[in-house]
Amino acid sequence: MGENKHIEEIDAFAKKYIKEIPVESPSVNFTANLMNTISQLQTEKTIVYKPLISKKGWFVVVAAVIAVVLISFKSSKESIFTMPEINLSFLEKFSFSGVFESVSVSTSTLYLAILFSVLIFIQIFYLKGYFEKQINS
Repeated sequence: MGENKHIEEIDAFAKKYIKEIPVESPSVNFTANLMNTISQLQTEKTIVYKPLISKKGWFVVVAAVIAVVLISFKSSKESIFTMPEINLSFLEKFSFSGVFESVSVSTSTLYLAILFSVLIFIQIFYLKGYFEKQINS
């Protein structure tokens, strides 16, 4: 009972104190000032993302991969690189025959996998462009 009386006293004091506080109202152009401040903050914090590998870097990487592929398939006996002989005779002890003989992939599954891969690459490039437009605007 004593606790309820104490709570009622605190409640009456709070009501009396709140009635004495004057009501504040914002200025007439408060919303306009707030929107101007927000727009200034948005224009100041424009983030420009730079790719880790630039277009020139990708060109160099692609050129290097093409050069390595073309050099490796060169049919001449003379070689730029002399590879040391590696003895892989220990691999003859392992028998992998019959491991993949029972696995068969239908042509429709193969076509579906190729189509799925192509669509994923298209989607990656499309989404990359979409998000770059969202960031830049």
